[in-house]
Amino acid sequence: MERKVGSRSFRDGAVKKFYSPKILSDKKSSAFPGIRSAIPRSGHPGHHTRTQRGRLKELRIRCVARKFLYLWIRKTFGRVFPSKARCYYKQRVLRKVFEEWKGEWWVSQREWKLCVRADCYYRYYLYSLMFQTWRTCVHQQRGMRNKYTRAENYDAKQKMRQAWKSWLIYVVFRRTKFQMQTTALEFRQRRILWAWWSEWRRQLGQVRVGRALCASAVTHRALSLKLQAWSRWQEQLLHVQRERQKLVCAVKHHQHWQKCRCLKAWLDYLQARRVKIQQNEMAERFHRVTVLQTHFCDWQWAWQRRQSWHACHARVQALAGRVALRRAFTHWKHWAHGQQF
Repeated sequence: MERKVGSRSFRDGAVKKFYSPKILSDKKSSAFPGIRSAIPRSGHPGHHTRTQRGRLKELRIRCVARKFLYLWIRKTFGRVFPSKARCYYKQRVLRKVFEEWKGEWWVSQREWKLCVRADCYYRYYLYSLMFQTWRTCVHQQRGMRNKYTRAENYDAKQKMRQAWKSWLIYVVFRRTKFQMQTTALEFRQRRILWAWWSEWRRQLGQVRVGRALCASAVTHRALSLKLQAWSRWQEQLLHVQRERQKLVCAVKHHQHWQKCRCLKAWLDYLQARRVKIQQNEMAERFHRVTVLQTHFCDWQWAWQRRQSWHACHARVQALAGRVALRRAFTHWKHWAHGQQF
């Protein structure tokens, strides 16, 4: 995956970005000051033509290098990248593992279902036996309880019949005695009520007159107190309303001030955050660009140095061949001249 990303980044940023010869010469001079100082500078008038030829040669070399780089990438990685092949292999392995796990899971699930079914059937059988035994026990207890209740009811009826007879005799005797007492009490109450009735009527007249006077005084006092309380309540209500309005205004002003302050602080923080993020992104981009440029310059300088070394080696071999041919020709010439004489 790293090789794939590196090749893409190299293909997008390093190969497609062309620099002018002036920039490349400046970068080479800054990266390798010793080599630049070792190369002698010539002030010949034909220097401009040589620089143009050098630029054309450099462009030709770049095109050839790009072509061979693309061919190398295609031969190395092929049509399918290693990351895609690795991902496809992992998917196939996971699919096989999932199929094996599915088969094992299906067998275990079937066994579990059969075990659960057998357990349920056994529990149902036990529950049915328990229910039958419980039903027989309940029927026996219910029969015993019915017999016991019948005996208790019969005994209670006998006792109730005897008590009812004795109670009827007692009630008749009590009624006669009560009637005699009530007649005597009624006569005595009538005499007492007549005496108290006359006295009560006299006192009632006096009480009515006093109550009327007290009621008039109380109503007058209540009206005066109500008027005083109403005036005080109105004053307190106005004071409370004014204080409440002041408090509401103060709370609204404080909330507005707090909101403005928080909003301003949040905007300042957001602006600082954005500036910081932009600075970090710009720094990362600049770092990437500088790293790519330095690596590309190093690679290009090494490649040019290798090409120059190969060219020098080829020239030396050609010169050695020419020298050998010249020596052979001179030897042959001397030999031919000696044969003539």
